[in-house]
Amino acid sequence: APCSVLLARETTHLPPRRIIVGVDGSPESADAYSVARYLAGRFDGDVSVVVAEGKKLIDPADVSLIVGDGFHVIPDEPVRVLTAASADADLLVLGSRGLHGFKSLGSVSERVAHRAACSTLIVRRNDDPRKG
Repeated sequence: APCSVLLARETTHLPPRRIIVGVDGSPESADAYSVARYLAGRFDGDVSVVVAEGKKLIDPADVSLIVGDGFHVIPDEPVRVLTAASADADLLVLGSRGLHGFKSLGSVSERVAHRAACSTLIVRRNDDPRKG
């Protein structure tokens, strides 16, 4: 989709108050973090940042530029970590690099969205809800 996508799961917690956001230091994860913070403010919720480092190494300085201090890097595959974190959340927010077709089959956001226990919002670059 050319826009952000919400994969909604049945829940009793509306609006979402426990929001998890995956951050890897990329511009796409910065967008996801911005949207997660906006939603938490809008719905009086809390944002928890998940940073997982599997085969792709994470630069803590890049993550710190997005979320500040107070995060820790979990040394495990992002899909596994984010899926596990979704069990205690009302909403999981992830960035998307906009991959299509065969390239998208390995994307973290796609794999997590299919496995997450809670609703998942996949944020496309510059698709900020504050602008519309």
